[in-house]
Amino acid sequence: MIRLTKKVFRLTGIATLFAGLSFGQVFAPATCAASAAATIIRAEGTTEQVSPLTITCTAPAGSASPAGTVSLQVFLTPSLPVTSKVLSSTSGASEAVVTVYDTTGAALVAQTAGTYSSGTQLSATVSGSTLNFTGIVVPALAAAGNTYTITVDNVRVDATFLSVGSTVSERALLSDSHGSVVPAALAPTAVAFVQNGLGPVSLFKSFTTAVAGDFPKVVGATAGANSYVICSVGDPQTDAVDYSRALPGSGPGKSLAFVVRVGENFSAAFHVAAQEASHVSTTLASNSVTGGTRVVLNFTNVPTGVMLLVPVDSIATSTSGAVLRVNSLTANTDDAVTTGTGLTGGRGLAAVPISGGAGTAEFEIVTEDAHGMDRFDIPVFVIYSANSVEGSSAPISVSANFGSVSADAIPNFVVGSSTNTVGGGTFSVCSTSLLFPFVTNQAGFDTTLLISNTSSDPFGSNGATAQAGTCSLNFYGTGAPSPANVTTSDVASGTSYVQLLSNVAAGFQGYMIAQCNFQYAQGGAFLTNGLGLGGRLSAGYFAGVIPDTNQVARSTATGETLGN
Repeated sequence: MIRLTKKVFRLTGIATLFAGLSFGQVFAPATCAASAAATIIRAEGTTEQVSPLTITCTAPAGSASPAGTVSLQVFLTPSLPVTSKVLSSTSGASEAVVTVYDTTGAALVAQTAGTYSSGTQLSATVSGSTLNFTGIVVPALAAAGNTYTITVDNVRVDATFLSVGSTVSERALLSDSHGSVVPAALAPTAVAFVQNGLGPVSLFKSFTTAVAGDFPKVVGATAGANSYVICSVGDPQTDAVDYSRALPGSGPGKSLAFVVRVGENFSAAFHVAAQEASHVSTTLASNSVTGGTRVVLNFTNVPTGVMLLVPVDSIATSTSGAVLRVNSLTANTDDAVTTGTGLTGGRGLAAVPISGGAGTAEFEIVTEDAHGMDRFDIPVFVIYSANSVEGSSAPISVSANFGSVSADAIPNFVVGSSTNTVGGGTFSVCSTSLLFPFVTNQAGFDTTLLISNTSSDPFGSNGATAQAGTCSLNFYGTGAPSPANVTTSDVASGTSYVQLLSNVAAGFQGYMIAQCNFQYAQGGAFLTNGLGLGGRLSAGYFAGVIPDTNQVARSTATGETLGN
């Protein structure tokens, strides 16, 4: 009786194990192998999604394989952090999931056995660089050679831990106590290669509009930026904006300064929001995608009084069908800024907030060409009022990097090795340089120096703009003071600076160049030998005006004619 009972239990267990399979078949666990089509991920990204890992399980020759449950661990090599979002603080379920598929690609088995299951997907718990899946339900394979796949997907990693050119691999460890698969440590499989996503930023001053009303595009290879002499007259709040002129030296002080070119370092480095989302949707929770790839332009060394503007309208790529649009900036309310014709075609611009000479403009990819190398030409406009800007010894600097939304958002980036800085335009102050060809305070002589600020005049709208500033007196000859330049007091508009040479450079004889940081300076000198009734008049003359070296270099080729 006891033997009969044992035999009944034994037969019952066999029947349960092989239920649904044909009588007379030989049963053996399936053998599994891993594969993947490795993708390229961005070295600057902290939430980069690697390719799915596919584990194909095949019934061995001459056998069928039973159904069962499988445990799976996936180890990342190198050991870098898994950043797939945790969707449940209670269970630890993450957006990294495993799904079992049949040969047609349809989800095959409802995953109901695991603690973190949801429909046909089973969610992973994450520990450092390891993903753990418990209780994966796998189906029976009715005949030798039949297959199903276990696909691990939605795995995100922090690629900033890796150097450019690195390979990310996944190694899967299968375990099974039901005889459905052969327990095995599968061979490491490459799932991603690491490259900079953002190409080096370039800056150009040669541009055109291929289509009327379009924003300018770079033509040729004229690198660099326009430099500005801040001598133009105009109020940026009232004057019409002249976007069609490249240099504003004699205009209203508003112009296209340069064009910044940014682009992908590899195809599909830029993503729209849907492409940044998880490969496989999960019903467990949202995967926290905040938008498409964002590119940030960083401006530094912006002089006080200079306004920078960028397009608020869409910017089409110069190479494919992608579109970039400014994010978080609103169009300027000044009609003169937003409705100018010329290079903008009446399309809006937005002011870049500047603080301490620095500011940023963030752009988002709204349309992407997955097959082309997207490249965008972003025009940068400047506005300034006459004589309201200090000269800059260093040019405006521009760099670009991917936008970092927040530490817990997708996508998220840090400033990576692809970031570089290029020099934009410099701003030179309005100035007048006066040449005093001979001044002396030797042999009983002295020289009266006269500099008048004539920026006040009776000519109304056709006259000068009232300005004020100091002059630097530079001495060349014998007995020059140390240091060899002296700064005057502030010379107000409509006033004159009068000083004896003996008071600023006693014992000097030679020539002097006065650099005044305002326009419309006029000068003269009066040389005397002795004072009062016994003094003898020596000479008097007007100082020559040296052409503004910010605009025209002094040249030895043709000589120099000084004007007054």
